[in-house]
Amino acid sequence: MEADHENHQTNDVESDADSENSVNDYDYDFEQINSSRYLAVVTCSLNVLPRKGLFMRMLRSSDPVFKRVSFASVQDDCLNLYKRMKENAKEVLRNFDGQISLSVDILRTRKPYEYMCLKAHFIDEDWNLRNWVLNFRPINAPWQDDCLVEAILKALKDWEIGNKIANITFITGSVENEGIDEVKNYVQEMKKLQFDGQLFCLYCCADIFKRMVEDAFEVISWTIRAIDKLMYFGKPSFLWDSVYERLKIALECEAEEEFGGEEYDDWDKPSADEWKEVEGICKLLESLYNAAKAVFETKDSTANIYLQNLREVRASLTKEANSSDSFIRAIAVKLLERFEEYWKNTFLLLAIATVMDPRCKITYFEFSSSKYGDNDGNTEVSTVLMAIRSLYDDYSIQFPENENPVSNPTSSDSEGESSRQVKRGCLSPDDSSNRLQDYQQFIESTNQPLKSELDMYLEEPVLPWTQDFNILTWWRAASPRYPILSRIARDYLPVPVSIVTSTDAFFSIDREISPRYGSLKPDFNNAVMCTRSWYPAELKSIIGCALGFGEMLEDMELLEDAFF
Repeated sequence: MEADHENHQTNDVESDADSENSVNDYDYDFEQINSSRYLAVVTCSLNVLPRKGLFMRMLRSSDPVFKRVSFASVQDDCLNLYKRMKENAKEVLRNFDGQISLSVDILRTRKPYEYMCLKAHFIDEDWNLRNWVLNFRPINAPWQDDCLVEAILKALKDWEIGNKIANITFITGSVENEGIDEVKNYVQEMKKLQFDGQLFCLYCCADIFKRMVEDAFEVISWTIRAIDKLMYFGKPSFLWDSVYERLKIALECEAEEEFGGEEYDDWDKPSADEWKEVEGICKLLESLYNAAKAVFETKDSTANIYLQNLREVRASLTKEANSSDSFIRAIAVKLLERFEEYWKNTFLLLAIATVMDPRCKITYFEFSSSKYGDNDGNTEVSTVLMAIRSLYDDYSIQFPENENPVSNPTSSDSEGESSRQVKRGCLSPDDSSNRLQDYQQFIESTNQPLKSELDMYLEEPVLPWTQDFNILTWWRAASPRYPILSRIARDYLPVPVSIVTSTDAFFSIDREISPRYGSLKPDFNNAVMCTRSWYPAELKSIIGCALGFGEMLEDMELLEDAFF
């Protein structure tokens, strides 16, 4: 009996242990599920991937449960999160009361296909600039028939925003005119394009700059390679702004005769004439370099900052195209021809965006015509004024409830008082009618016509020029006073004049998708790229800070890319 009792106690202990282990396993599995979902949120909001690397090693060392989380489960959670967020994003765009601009970027891969990145650019109701990725997918892949145009149309139909598209910015040469017309016709079936569709197709400013720089550097390509060998161990730079800076440094070294030492005797060095050519090219590209730094390195840049900088480039190229130096003149003429074509196609859009800048308005065009001595200066001012008035009239018709003209001090109360005075008199009905008619004619002859919002805006003095001016903050505050003009500002300021900014804007070679993403499944890449653009910046900051090392994440990603 005692033995049986002991056995019974032992079985009870084992049963309790099994139960406890079962609970622990359940808790551990629950933690594993939550950890996978947590990694999905991090992956879909920050620039990290939960694969082998510094990021995962740090997480696994901080919590062993992450060792049990597979990348496959994180992928599934990312796709589920993407589906939920996409429905919300679609709802936002469907209800968006304004125009949307698109941009189409092309990224190369190490495989026999490319990636298309289709973005929507708009200013939301709180006057925040949004740049949402709508579709990130392979094109011209062996397993599918979709070309670029078909991929764009498919995305527009999926998102149901064809009736809101104002324009699309492409990389030069990425699509034929027939393809552009196909997309344009699709949009025109659902809406009327402004200026008869003249501004529908735009080309990337950074890409135009890149091609102009290539034209200039091609002439001194041997000298650039020689300088790379002399100063940078023969390693070329694939960023054109870096090449420009290297040439400037090399010119300074040559001026100080640093290449005259014995250690350079066995090196091929540029001749005096070749150094002169480098100097001329640097002078020619100086305005281009300065403009690129000003517009491409501005965070969340809007369309209003481009025209002033591009005009400086145009003025400089025009001057050099008349240079007495035949070498520089020939290159400047070639660059100016390329630039003038771009200027002609984008001037009207950039001009409207510039007028929407309260520091510029029409005053800037009057100033620039006098500064640069344009022969067509008065014509340009008239053209811009005519365009902005035409645009304002279109918006006034489309949104009549928003029109807010300034009336004359003479009000209906005054008219009512006159009427009451007449009634108290002893005038006959005919006399009363005649006197009122005469009085009304007198009022109409002395009253000034009603002023529109546009007239008010243009007549007010321009704001002082400050570098830290935030145009979106200004328009958010001014929108109650200018309801129609604020709509124009919301539609034209977010236009992506350049598809790429920051470092990407200076690449002199075709940009590639990171190898770490190129090896992943296309649907996962699409989910990650889209959701990262949908997460608000403030929420990304919270997620990064919650990790305890949020500021390190981007640097870790760059390191892992470099040593992939």
